[in-house]
Amino acid sequence: MVNVLTPDVEYYHYEKNGNIAKQFFSSTNVFANCMLESETPFIFNSNGDRILVLTDEKCNVPSEIEYVLLASKRPTKKDFIRSELQLTRWIKHPSISVKSPLDIKESWSDNFNFIKEDLDKNVSGLRPPQLGALYAILSHLQNRSDKGIVVMPTGTGKTETMISALIANQCDKLLISVPSDALREQIFKKFFTLGLLKKFNIVTASAFNPIVGLITKKFKDKDELKVFLSKVNVVVTTMSILSGSEQTQKAIISDTFSHYFIDEAHHSEAKTWRDFISLFDKHKVFLFTATPFRNDQKKLDGKFIYEFSLKAAQEQGYYKNILFKPIREYNIESADKAIAEKAISVLREDISNNLNHALLARCKTKNRAKEVFKFYSSHSDLNPVLVYTGIAGLKQKIDDIKLLKHRIIVCVDMLGEGFDLPELKIAAIHDDRQSIPIMLQFIGRFTRSSGDNIGDATFITNLAYPPIQQELDELYAKGSDWNALLPRIIEGATKSELDFQTFLGGFKNLIESEIPFESISPALSAVVYKVSCEHWSPNLWREGISNIDTYEHQFSDVNDDNKTLVVILGKTGRTDWGTFDSVKNLQWDLLVVHWDKKKESNLAYIHTSFKSLKSEKLMNTIFGEPNTIINGMNVFRVFHDVKRLRLYNFGGRKGIGQDISYQSFFGKNVEDGIKQLEQGTLKKNNAFGTGYKSGEQVSIGCSVKGKVWAYLRGNLKELNDWCENLGSVLINQNINPNIFLKNTIIPTVITSRPIHSLPITLDWNAEIYRHPEHRYSFKVKSNQKTYDLSYSELNIVDSNVEKPIKFSWDCDDLSIEFEIILGTKLVDGISTPDCKIVRIGNVDAIVSYGSKVEKIEDFLNEFYPVIYFADGSQLELNYYFKPNDPVENFNKNLLQSWNWTGVSLNKESMGIKPYIQDSIQYQFIQRIKDDYDIIYDDDGSGEIADVIALNKSKGKIDIHLFHLKYAKGGNVSNNIENFYQVCGQAQKSLNWKYREGKELFVHLLKRIVKKEKGQECSRLIIGTVEDLESLYTSVKWNLDTKFHIYIVQPSLSKANASDSILSLLATTSHYLATVGDVNLQIISSQ
Repeated sequence: MVNVLTPDVEYYHYEKNGNIAKQFFSSTNVFANCMLESETPFIFNSNGDRILVLTDEKCNVPSEIEYVLLASKRPTKKDFIRSELQLTRWIKHPSISVKSPLDIKESWSDNFNFIKEDLDKNVSGLRPPQLGALYAILSHLQNRSDKGIVVMPTGTGKTETMISALIANQCDKLLISVPSDALREQIFKKFFTLGLLKKFNIVTASAFNPIVGLITKKFKDKDELKVFLSKVNVVVTTMSILSGSEQTQKAIISDTFSHYFIDEAHHSEAKTWRDFISLFDKHKVFLFTATPFRNDQKKLDGKFIYEFSLKAAQEQGYYKNILFKPIREYNIESADKAIAEKAISVLREDISNNLNHALLARCKTKNRAKEVFKFYSSHSDLNPVLVYTGIAGLKQKIDDIKLLKHRIIVCVDMLGEGFDLPELKIAAIHDDRQSIPIMLQFIGRFTRSSGDNIGDATFITNLAYPPIQQELDELYAKGSDWNALLPRIIEGATKSELDFQTFLGGFKNLIESEIPFESISPALSAVVYKVSCEHWSPNLWREGISNIDTYEHQFSDVNDDNKTLVVILGKTGRTDWGTFDSVKNLQWDLLVVHWDKKKESNLAYIHTSFKSLKSEKLMNTIFGEPNTIINGMNVFRVFHDVKRLRLYNFGGRKGIGQDISYQSFFGKNVEDGIKQLEQGTLKKNNAFGTGYKSGEQVSIGCSVKGKVWAYLRGNLKELNDWCENLGSVLINQNINPNIFLKNTIIPTVITSRPIHSLPITLDWNAEIYRHPEHRYSFKVKSNQKTYDLSYSELNIVDSNVEKPIKFSWDCDDLSIEFEIILGTKLVDGISTPDCKIVRIGNVDAIVSYGSKVEKIEDFLNEFYPVIYFADGSQLELNYYFKPNDPVENFNKNLLQSWNWTGVSLNKESMGIKPYIQDSIQYQFIQRIKDDYDIIYDDDGSGEIADVIALNKSKGKIDIHLFHLKYAKGGNVSNNIENFYQVCGQAQKSLNWKYREGKELFVHLLKRIVKKEKGQECSRLIIGTVEDLESLYTSVKWNLDTKFHIYIVQPSLSKANASDSILSLLATTSHYLATVGDVNLQIISSQ
């Protein structure tokens, strides 16, 4: 006796050119006790049932035979005995009942049961999210005016929800579009069999299965399309096929279908998707997705009719926590190795704990996958496999993966929609932009049918790689649900990140907040109070806010350890521009109260976005009485120790009886306000400015009412830290609030060039430094060459105090000169300061940046350069800024004296190979070459410094900028002209500290080849391009940098340095220290 396994019972209503429409009747069956009755025709008998096997379905079938099978090869007795008949499908079967799509739809009436799953009572049915979504869909269908959006996380039963909606609503014809072939096949199979719905009696046995069409290729003509559509209840296909169809066919499709389901709808705002969807009436369209965000991170377009949160999914057992085990590595190859090692370690540990897990390492491209595979391939016992589109044997590899023959899979985009393997529980992400939200849902979901040997998921990636951190920040910002599913990382974090996580850990109710605290980023501002209590009552905050009942949303949480109260309030209200019942404003407000309970201070800070909050009432409620606001003149202490302060906004009040009691001064008018203050005709009311403190640029503002603010945002802990730093200054009785103007640089408006000091250099406008060097290109008309900022620079040409200031735009092979003309012009009959930059000579150039193209002189007049003078003053247009604080001469003992014997002091540059060996640059490099990992010759137009040396140490990269200068006349002397330019270059180079870290390395890599007079060589003296690229990657991945600036001038004798030179060096040193917290080092002769 032989047992014969037969295929599913299904009927093909259409089959042509790869497109099919078929109906399911019953699953695979085994015919037992079979005996061969005849070989020609091939008939076997099973308990009285006769089964005919054909190889051509067009053959005539005797009416008395009820069972007819199609085989892919001629059946033989030998194959029958071995149970190796190649049976493909049924031609005839008693279960097959051919019905029209309309008959099938009508069979669904009253044959759908709303059965809810109850695991405690062993009742199988629809899960809560499925029932909720189904009710929402059916409700929306009764009052449909817009596209309906259903959000269900991966693994909560989205496809069965779609099938339920089809049957329960008795849809006439349903179109389903998906983004990928794999998902198309998966969705097709589910609709074809109705999934588990009949097994659970949700759909009764008397309801016919739908005829489901599968479109894998576009139809050649509209008539054939119409034939196909007439035979189906449901069609599943990809959006690429739909959007690529002819316009007439698109119209037929949109008219034919009564309902349109779009799966994985976060793709739906792609232009091709959007254009096709727009062909349908909105009420036909339903968007199904695991995330409410589009691929561009914006919300989907339509009405959200149901959203099942990740938090709810986790609480109801559909998800477990995802263990987050990242690494932090700044070298990409080392990062790949570290990720692989950690992932394999987790996999082996899981397997040892009898967990049936597999590891998926995901890469961005095929080449990256190949690079990464080498770190996994040696673990042969885990049978690693590399898969990507186009690799040989892809289908077999995927089949083997699903059978768990491979415990490690290295892939490119193999977690796309439609790939289903519950055992994939370890995700190793080696590159950015890898659809982290979808992937985390995939590995985090808990499939009950997978058995007890599936444990928690683990997610591994490199946090040093900025795009990864950015993606995770964006993920957490989407809602507190993600903070529940993927707890914030502690392992491998920086100290600031650790501190922030510890700070957040002090709040007790974060999981209940609809707004994630991690993403709160308030503008830094506060009102400060001196309190006297020993205990506070933060939970009484509601009593301190008037009209609190008008807020529909109220949430608060307290961090007891850090004494911080956070309140989030939301309410709807009328618009300011009209009275409407259907249009409302949604207003959210934030309140943060921080108590800095120190014995010496005991201060409380209130930050709020409330416009009408009465802070005194709130303070009395939380802290009791007495408490005292810090206001009046004392608030101006916040400007203490802010160097080179520039005020941009100043307000003052006049005495009683004046016509104007309050007056504001902005920009150039601030000088007038300061003068009135100094004359005693005006009292300080408020001020805002920028300056430098501890080598960092800061902004600060204050008002006599007590508010202090900065033009800066920070997280909640950074707000607390900022407040505490303010408090220590505000209560310092040793600080005189009336002398803050001492460090204020008050601009003087001038109409002629300064004559008391010589210009030593000029530099690009600060706006230029906010962009990469390649943004600005200069095309010279005379030679038709194009240069960018990395090969050009600005230099002073003529510093004669009796003539207008002249400067040049220089590159290695030409210069264009300009003159700065200061004066006045009449504007509406009023003499107004004026500044013009005029090109001199015949050499001309045009500047291109963004979408703009303009003459070089027009560009410089728009982005005016900054002129540096020997006394530390600066000129920007007609505004002359001169520091108030006197500077003592540079300490002669700090000069580093070298022996320059054998060096020609009149030769600065070593040129290109063969190098000029008696030059300053060559000899200098020889002496330092053993001290640095990389030494780079940056000499030439556009240089950052003549020599740049780099060292990488733990946690930072040290960047050493050496500015060299030859001696006029080739002798050691006290000629101050040997220092003007090099001091200016040292000051200019500080700008690189404030540029994005990677820009310096982009500059170095771009200029890697040095060219002179038709010859060329590498600028790298010590180190390799690979070394430089490695540091570039580290900086790009946010490794800290520390700058060191040097002046190397052998013409200066340490023993005989003049006061004028020491004064100039002191001005330069003071500028670098106050603006950049960088110590200037001077290397001289003995």
